[in-house]
Amino acid sequence: MFAKPWTFSATLHVLLVVMVVFPIVIISTMILQVYKRDLLQQTTERSLQTLHAVTYSAQQEISKIEYVTAAVGVDRDILSIATELHQADESNRYTYINAMERALSRYTYSMSSQLLAIHFFYKDGGVYSFQQNLSTDEQEVRAMEWYRRTLKQTDNVQFLGLQRMKLFGQTEPAGLSAAIAPSAFHTLSDVEMVCFTLNEEAFEKIFLQQPYDKSAFVIVTGEGQVIASSSNWDETSVSLARLEQIKSASEGHFIDKASETEMLVTYAAVGQTGWKVVHEIPYSELTANYNRIYKIVLLATFAVIAVFLLISFYLVKGLTRPIHVLVRKMSLVMEGDLNAKIGTSGIAEMATLGRTFNHMLDQIKLLIRQREEEEQMKRKAEFAALQSQINPHFLINTLNAIKLMALISKVDNIRNMTNALMRLVSSSFNRGGILTRFSDEIENLKHYLYIMEIRYGHKFEVEWQIDPQAESKYLLKLLLQPVLENSIVHGMAGKESQGKIVIAANVHEGSLYIVIVDNGEGMTEEQLTQFRAKSSPHTFSGMGFANVHHRIQLHHGEDYGLTLAANEPEGTKVTMKIPLIFKNKDEESL
Repeated sequence: MFAKPWTFSATLHVLLVVMVVFPIVIISTMILQVYKRDLLQQTTERSLQTLHAVTYSAQQEISKIEYVTAAVGVDRDILSIATELHQADESNRYTYINAMERALSRYTYSMSSQLLAIHFFYKDGGVYSFQQNLSTDEQEVRAMEWYRRTLKQTDNVQFLGLQRMKLFGQTEPAGLSAAIAPSAFHTLSDVEMVCFTLNEEAFEKIFLQQPYDKSAFVIVTGEGQVIASSSNWDETSVSLARLEQIKSASEGHFIDKASETEMLVTYAAVGQTGWKVVHEIPYSELTANYNRIYKIVLLATFAVIAVFLLISFYLVKGLTRPIHVLVRKMSLVMEGDLNAKIGTSGIAEMATLGRTFNHMLDQIKLLIRQREEEEQMKRKAEFAALQSQINPHFLINTLNAIKLMALISKVDNIRNMTNALMRLVSSSFNRGGILTRFSDEIENLKHYLYIMEIRYGHKFEVEWQIDPQAESKYLLKLLLQPVLENSIVHGMAGKESQGKIVIAANVHEGSLYIVIVDNGEGMTEEQLTQFRAKSSPHTFSGMGFANVHHRIQLHHGEDYGLTLAANEPEGTKVTMKIPLIFKNKDEESL
């Protein structure tokens, strides 16, 4: 089966299944997985945001406790009253107790519902308890680690968290505590330690502001003791396994599968207290929407696949025949038949394909025709250049010069001038292609200059600055002749003093630069514009700057051509930029 070539229809059917059905199933599965992941991520992020709000509120409550503790611990009036209360006899004790209550009420008014007791420990022993007395032995309290640590850091509030200091009338063995040890600055005071004991009411009120559904909140210590919890928290402590997980980082989340109900657990730390706020959400609640969407997507995927296969199998039959036609027509085009067009009837897609194919053939024929026209334009330009190589006016002037020289000179002068004219005319009528070697062009210019020097009576001299690297390069014929003739005719003809023309050539950055500079009469900006636009009527070639510039750009592109500028202090400077041509293809073809 695999060795035998498949039909086009069978190949399309297999491709439809492999490239469409399988990707749809895979993409649907991936979408569901991404949706499930995003759902858990969004729920986790919202839970963490809620935890951050809870931890902030808890930290604010702790800060309030620390502030009140610090304010009481450094208040000289309260410390003085506590000292006098400690030193007073029984007859005056009640007066100081009333004074203490009034002094403390300024600080404890905002937290009166959660304050259980304030204990003043004296340096020489003894304790004064505000509101509720200690049932724990005083010496036992002084021996606790937090008490010794607080004494070492005077005037610094120590938030102690849960401490096991029993109070009379309290069933709970522990309460929230904060303590401060007044420093030696308060030497007149007998108070060694001020300790606050509070209940968890303020922390439990935090959860009343949270939206409850089936999730639960709890604040636990590092040992797993519950500080406060929401009403739907049904545990008295946190399991050791979960406690180990939430100790691993300041905040995070995990899926708890150890309990009977699978839970998404998120947690966050409360400042530097070692407490953690834990939020639990039943996993089944998170995936309820996902399960519904999973069923909908599954049914939709099967329906789309079924409908797609029915439609695609029908379209395969309609596509097979036009494609065979297209292949046959393309084979004809490959053989060179550009008239093998396709009918534009049938289904819309194949009709569009046919129109596109026909348009492509039209464009190919158009490009071929444009190419032929461009080549024809080049041939016409070269033909025009060849036709205008010898200007009759120039020949008349030259023959007149020869006649005059015959009258006033010896035969050698006539022979030399005639020989130069013959060489120049012979080179101009040469049909050996459109290119010439730069060294040959220099020789032709020297013959031309010989004639012009005799014609104008040696009114100018020529300086050559030719880079040896430039002599072997090729350039179009009759590019330098019109430029040099303009320098002589328009620059030197009316000049009374000795003129000078500099002809320089060098290779620079991948181009050949030829510069012709004269110190003639020069040209105004208006004259420069005119010379750029039209030809001089009495030149050897009949071609002006505009014609030369056009020929260069026609063959080499717009990056090349002529540039005219005034020469300082007088004269004109013409710069010609042409590409480097190393070989003459016309000569090679011969």
